[in-house]
Amino acid sequence: MKNVLRVLIPVDGSKQSLIAVRYVGSVLKPKNAKIVFFYVDSELPESFWDLEKNPDFRSKLAPVKAWAEQRKQLVTDSIKKAGKILISDGFSADALSTKIQGRKTGIARDILQEANTGEYKAVVVGRTGISNAKGIVLGSVANKLIGNLVEMPLIVIGGKPDTKKFLIAFDGSKGSMKCVSIVGAMLNNTGSEIMICHVIRSLGIEQQSLNEIPITELKKDWTEANIKKIKPAMEEAKRKLIAAGIDPSKITEKILTDRASRAGSVIAEAREGGYGTIVLGRRGLSATQEYFIGRVSRKILHMAKKIAVWVVN
Repeated sequence: MKNVLRVLIPVDGSKQSLIAVRYVGSVLKPKNAKIVFFYVDSELPESFWDLEKNPDFRSKLAPVKAWAEQRKQLVTDSIKKAGKILISDGFSADALSTKIQGRKTGIARDILQEANTGEYKAVVVGRTGISNAKGIVLGSVANKLIGNLVEMPLIVIGGKPDTKKFLIAFDGSKGSMKCVSIVGAMLNNTGSEIMICHVIRSLGIEQQSLNEIPITELKKDWTEANIKKIKPAMEEAKRKLIAAGIDPSKITEKILTDRASRAGSVIAEAREGGYGTIVLGRRGLSATQEYFIGRVSRKILHMAKKIAVWVVN
């Protein structure tokens, strides 16, 4: 079927992976999406089980074997629950499938290999996995995917985010325009509210550093010049969203001025406005090829603990 969104959701039996499933069920239109639950079974190597032949080790292996069986059952039950969640959201059973494979090169690398088969339009993961250790901002699997998944959007779910309000972190670059296109493709005719948000940083200078120049006037000129520069791009972004099927009344534009931190301002605006999702480009205007992800995008990802973040290449 044309224009069907095939989405990969890695699952591990954690609460956060089920929250990611609920997010997908609430955001995507069932008739336009197919979902694949993907589980990498990190079994212990066969050599480990060979120890069972040794009477000295046999008694010590029993708890490990029991844990492995419980782990498999936990994931199996979680996948069944995930399917029920999406079916209750209007997905047909035919739109859902499960793929389970043994660990090959590592959980994150196996997910990357599956994602890069060319079958998928997006990957959705929870910020943390089954361990959910305190103090961990991003789980190791999510962190590795952020650094290496560059062919499609990666959607990282934190907390239990609102699924009807989306903030696009916009800087006029090709990356942020791609964000607009992705949002238009995935959210058209859903009734979602979308804000196109641009942040203008402060000049970072004080009056005492330029005694002979009126700083207030300089800051005003700086702000006006930046607004004049970004306005046409924001208007183009709005036209793209409308052309994609987004209700014009659901689109707002906002320029935040004289801000010390772009990342901090985007997070604050999302929290204050109740935006459950931030959409950002992997790299912005200052992007260089050697960086997998830009500095501002990385900061937003680490600060957005209870917000969903779409990382768009």
